[in-house]
Amino acid sequence: MDELLEKVKAIDLRMVMEDLGYKIVQNRRMKCPFHEDDSPSLVIYPPPQNEFHCFGCGKHGDVLNFYAEVNGISFKTALDRLAYTYIPNYEPENKRSFKNEPKLQVYNKKDPAANYVYQPIHSDIYEDFRTHCLNYPTTESTIAAVNYLRNRGLEDWNIRHNRVFMVKNYREVNAYLKEKYSVADLQSSGLMNQNGNLIFYVHPIIFPYFQNGRIVYLQGRTIGPPKDRASKYQFLKGLPRPMFNSDILATLRTGKTLYITEGAIDCMTLVQYGEAAISLGSAKHFRPEWAKLLRRAKVIIWFDNDDAGRSGTQELLKTLTELGITVSSKTLPEGVNDINEYYNNKNK
Repeated sequence: MDELLEKVKAIDLRMVMEDLGYKIVQNRRMKCPFHEDDSPSLVIYPPPQNEFHCFGCGKHGDVLNFYAEVNGISFKTALDRLAYTYIPNYEPENKRSFKNEPKLQVYNKKDPAANYVYQPIHSDIYEDFRTHCLNYPTTESTIAAVNYLRNRGLEDWNIRHNRVFMVKNYREVNAYLKEKYSVADLQSSGLMNQNGNLIFYVHPIIFPYFQNGRIVYLQGRTIGPPKDRASKYQFLKGLPRPMFNSDILATLRTGKTLYITEGAIDCMTLVQYGEAAISLGSAKHFRPEWAKLLRRAKVIIWFDNDDAGRSGTQELLKTLTELGITVSSKTLPEGVNDINEYYNNKNK
């Protein structure tokens, strides 16, 4: 098995990606399939490294991780399929599972979010999901999640105001949702993957996105730094991501400063200190149709202090300027990663 694993991990990742129907630009970049990506934020590191990393969502891995994730299959199944496709004379253990299956499953690369139509039942599911999680008894992971947010400097009123909640018992809430709703509805709402399971397995901190006071989107986060190459954030599957805290735009007075941040915690931090702010979820995520919502504001882009944040700032500055928005940007001091860290350092 170790020898087979080594052979599979040596299969050129770029070849597999192209065979699956992905378009690679500049021989090493592509739009990330793991989050809504407006520009190629996934970077491919060719052999001998043979890995990928997305600077938008943080997803990282090798050819086996990539193939398993995009096809919604286990590592064992991915190992078999990759070996069957690319390694001469390989015979899978379970031949039946390959009997009527082509050697390559070409993924449909049409963006499912492009044809997404909001349905009220989705908000009903999100609201019920949140209520059920809140009513479940407190667990050790709940305490760890709350302490994590508090250690990030977020005050309890701020957490309550944004209606942040935690997945306290994954198995229990997963069963509850499938008992109450059809798997088809749960999948169309983005809450469940192709295997019919809740996507927030290692992302128990849930940030709701609101429009007119109703939850229309959810974002999960790990407690602290991610483990086992998991991404820091988990966004709903196949759904277009709105702006976090966008309801503030309806009450924003003409000429008032509005900050655009990357992460929800950065946005909440600014609000806690009396600023008006929205979050895009990543440095590369902005929809031109949102520009009309920003026309009354004096917009300041304040992204993370990394390559993705810096390049995203320049791109968004150019976009908003061309769309007639009054916009400028702000940078973080050297050695400070994000807005939340900046304010926490100021208050020490």
